[in-house]
This record gives sequence, structure tokens and C-alpha cells, in this order.
Amino acid sequence: MVEKLYAGVLTGKTEVSATGPSGFRKLEELDAFKLHVSKAAAKARVEAEARALRSRRMRQRLFAAGVAAVVLGGLGAGAWQIARYSAVYLPGVERDELSIAVSTPVITVAKRSTPEELFEYPGEPKQQTAERPPGKPTETAPDKPESKPDTRPDSKPEKLASAAVSKPDRRPTGGRPSGKVTTDPDGMSTEVNYDQAAINRVVKQSQSTLYRCFKEEAERRPGFAAKVPLEFTIGNDGRVAQLWVDHPQLKKGPLFDCLLGEMKKWPFKPYTGERATVNLAFTIGKK
Repeated sequence: MVEKLYAGVLTGKTEVSATGPSGFRKLEELDAFKLHVSKAAAKARVEAEARALRSRRMRQRLFAAGVAAVVLGGLGAGAWQIARYSAVYLPGVERDELSIAVSTPVITVAKRSTPEELFEYPGEPKQQTAERPPGKPTETAPDKPESKPDTRPDSKPEKLASAAVSKPDRRPTGGRPSGKVTTDPDGMSTEVNYDQAAINRVVKQSQSTLYRCFKEEAERRPGFAAKVPLEFTIGNDGRVAQLWVDHPQLKKGPLFDCLLGEMKKWPFKPYTGERATVNLAFTIGKK
């Protein structure tokens, strides 16, 4: 019975009888068990307090582990988002495995999209500018009475004077705005007023904004590596008006839309006259 008291099976309230059914008494009332009942009660209290302390410590550990897991998870997610944003959106950050090389831009006068058409008006003399004679036209000097005749029956030298200029005059006329005036092979004069140095500066400063587009394309195409020549036209308002991607698989699509969207933000200076065309090539590959 003493062992059962210390084990917690019996308590001081347990009734026992040594003489039969009529003699039941509580253990704490029996002199032989009073000391053991007190020790067993003290032992039970100590064990209960120890169990409560262990339970509190376990709950604290679980709470701390949960908080640490949440904090570490938040930090990890934040670091992943920052790394992803830096790799995709920041122009100065490049992936280790992706190499992007840019060629030197070449600036030329934009080609006319359609040929110039000359319309005939009633009463106006007909101008022969569509076709050139196969040989060098004969020049006629007004102060010389004799000149080499043209054997062609339908030749009209006086009407071909505009097409027979041997050396175009590159000096601007007084009625044109200030700028460089040139003559194309068809004899049409063009006025060039854009600043090539300023265009080169803007292209050099802004070309890194296109890296994001190529990185996104590399994510869509694992192992993407190619040379991507670009040709774009700058409008007179200083904004990119047209873009051509000289690659059979990239002429249209997400990469084209991304490139055009970024290039429309490039701040070129407005100008007058013929529009400028810029040729630029990006080489994408693995390091």
C-alpha cells in the first residue's frame, strides 16, 4: 500500500479496512500511514509542477520555432522576389550564364516607304524622271553654238536637265531651313537635320533597357542564343516610330512588343527634315 501511495495509485482519501466491511477508514486518518500520505502528496505536487514546467517550455519552443519559420520564410520569399526583380527588370544586372553584346549603332537617312510619284497636271510640260537613259547624257552649253547631237529620235535634252546633274550641289539653298542638304541617286534632294552625336548618346545610355526583353526571351526559350539585328526609325517628334527585327523567328511576338515598348521611351531630340534610321545588333549567347 505504501508503494501504491508513492506511485499515485492510492491517495490519502482512499478508505481501507482491516477488520471487515464495517471498519473502513481513510488512509490519512491512520497513524501508520499519515507520514507516507504526506510524502506521497508532496511527491505528487513536485511531479505535477515539473510536468507543467516541461509543458510550458515545450509550448515556448514550439512558438519560437514557428516564429522563426515564418520569419525565415518571409526573408527567403523576399530575397527570391528581389533576385527575380533584379535579374529581370534592372538593366545593369545580368545573369551569369547570359552574355549580351551590342554592336556600334549605324545612323542613316530613312528610306522612303513608297516611291515618289509625279502627277501630270493639264498645261504642265511632261517630265522624264522615271527612266534614265542607258548612256551618259550629252550636256548642252548655252554659249556654244555647236554641240554633239543626240541620235535618239525621242530624246529631249532640254527636259532631262534635272536628271543629268553630274555632281549634286550639297549646299543648302536660301529658302530651306538650316541643315545638311544632300541629293539621292534619283536626283531628289533631302534635308538632314538630326544630330548623329546626340542620337548615339541616347542609344548608348538607353540600350541596356532592352536587356530585360532578351532575358525574358531566354526564359521562354531555354538555350536561347542568336544575333538579333534591329533597325528602327526615329520620328521627327524624337520618338521611335518603327522597328524591324531582322531575325526569322523574332519578327513578331513578345520580344518584338517588349523591344518596341522600351524603345518608344528613349528620349531623342525632335528635329525636322528626313527621318533617321538606326541599325543596331545584339548578340545573345552563353558565357
